[in-house]
Amino acid sequence: MNVSKVSSDDRIGDGINTDEERNTKKVWFKVVGGESMDNMMVDSPSVREVSWKEKLLGGNGSESCDLFSDGDLVIKDGDILQSSIDGIPTIDFSDQLRNILVRDMETTVIVKLLSRNIGYGVLHNHITSLWKPPQPFRLMDIENGYYLVRFQSRVNYDSALTQGPCIVFRHYLTVQL
Repeated sequence: MNVSKVSSDDRIGDGINTDEERNTKKVWFKVVGGESMDNMMVDSPSVREVSWKEKLLGGNGSESCDLFSDGDLVIKDGDILQSSIDGIPTIDFSDQLRNILVRDMETTVIVKLLSRNIGYGVLHNHITSLWKPPQPFRLMDIENGYYLVRFQSRVNYDSALTQGPCIVFRHYLTVQL
């Protein structure tokens, strides 16, 4: 490995500084084109790197955060029927699939800030500080200033609905089922 040594005596300047003001630390630089540091790596046990999603959700990757974690969603032939009535496409779901979709939307509310637009991050922070849910919630941006807030527990959902009027930036935050 080619290495060059730079000493504090090798500096460029007018020489006005005294020896007490000089930095006596020696710095070592690796010369470009020298040996690679790859051969100095010691075999380490393979550690699975945590993804950004896992860091954000606070998981370790072993458990899944899917909507249908029970494994109860099995789509069979005939569960989803697509048709067209008078040129308008329609989609019909079976009762089993409809119950699954309804169950997943039971703890979801629609919120909108009246007379003002608000960004996703700002609304998320205000909802967290207003309702103080002990469990995380999902905030989904739909169009025209409307957002879906999906809570993980029925208790958080009920407290969001029953708390008094919420005011953000001196505007009412409407909460709808």
